[in-house]
Amino acid sequence: MNEASRSKIHLINELPHIYEIEDMLAFCRNHKHVYIYGTSENQELLLKFLDICKATIEGYAVSPEFTGNATLEYRKLPILNIDDAVLKEGAGIIVGLSDRHYMRVIPKFRKLGFKEYFILTEYTKRTIACQMKPRSHNEMGFEVSLVDHCNMSCQMCDHYSQLSNERFIDLDSFENDMKHLSAALEHEIGCITLIGGEPTLHKDIIKFMEITRREFPAGQIIILTNGLLLLSLENSPQGNLWSACNKLNVDIYVTVYPISFDYGALEKKALQYGVELKMSSDIHSNSLTMENKISDKHTFNLSKGAGKHQFISCLYFNKFNVVKDGRYYMCPISAHIDIFNEYFKQSLEITSDDSLDIKSVKDWRTIVEFTSRSIPFCEYCDLKNWHRHSIWKASTKEISEYA
Repeated sequence: MNEASRSKIHLINELPHIYEIEDMLAFCRNHKHVYIYGTSENQELLLKFLDICKATIEGYAVSPEFTGNATLEYRKLPILNIDDAVLKEGAGIIVGLSDRHYMRVIPKFRKLGFKEYFILTEYTKRTIACQMKPRSHNEMGFEVSLVDHCNMSCQMCDHYSQLSNERFIDLDSFENDMKHLSAALEHEIGCITLIGGEPTLHKDIIKFMEITRREFPAGQIIILTNGLLLLSLENSPQGNLWSACNKLNVDIYVTVYPISFDYGALEKKALQYGVELKMSSDIHSNSLTMENKISDKHTFNLSKGAGKHQFISCLYFNKFNVVKDGRYYMCPISAHIDIFNEYFKQSLEITSDDSLDIKSVKDWRTIVEFTSRSIPFCEYCDLKNWHRHSIWKASTKEISEYA
């Protein structure tokens, strides 16, 4: 398998440390006047995050040699000389500069006798910026569940497929969504994933592929599947899926499970038809692996008390978007929570602010601005308690898998 050709869009970003984030927010609350040191893009993205967290930031602090040529695009704030900022009673300064600047900054604080500063680790300031930065046009991607149900029953499925009734997406509705999005995005995108549930359960999967390729001629298209039906779809009533993948330049990503199945036969079939095939027990990892599949527990706070700040450490945030029923969602959890609610008789609320009406999308900027801000639903996700839980097994279909 040629890992070098894998799309980076499908890989999980490095994520900021929640506890360090909480220490920074406590620092903000404990100081009357809070400034961010520096005026580069990373400091602006840090300000954007702190604004979402309702932290009060009064301005930027800069070194005396600062020339005043900062290009601040997100939100204009006063820019103070560091010598003036530290004289304010109750002042606190968040140092989010790259480590290479510390030999210039920290001695200055010590010379001024100033000790009220918070130093972000290199990792966290970098990952905050990565999470908050709006995606470029070519970095954009979204998924569409062709069906909600599945022919497997995995514990802790984050699409709730093992809890779902049979639901097949409507072809005409899908086509309308793709037409509108392709026009708004000028027919350009990084990646579209046809997923489920199990997408190969939809008899019209080839038609979905054809519509997607017609509307997005150059973007990567992926079928993300458990692979169990792929061999049978070489001779289906609707056509040969493998030939269609070759013709339409559609890649197949197979999640490998610890079950009795001939995955080697899939490799041979992909080679026969010239189809790009990726198989891994963790399809989102940097290195494809056939090691035991691990189930991740994505824990809910059912009372919506997780806190506004935790979204920054979510693997889905600003990354794995979902198109469903004419709406554009931040993530699969918010897009499919109706399945969870119905099965467990819960009422986790989805509001109009949790997604975009696809008809309201005028261009790609509308989407990237939406996906680089948190949504109200984020406060249900208790990311402190998200963790790798156990080796994969069948679902018990109990709410303890999620709460």
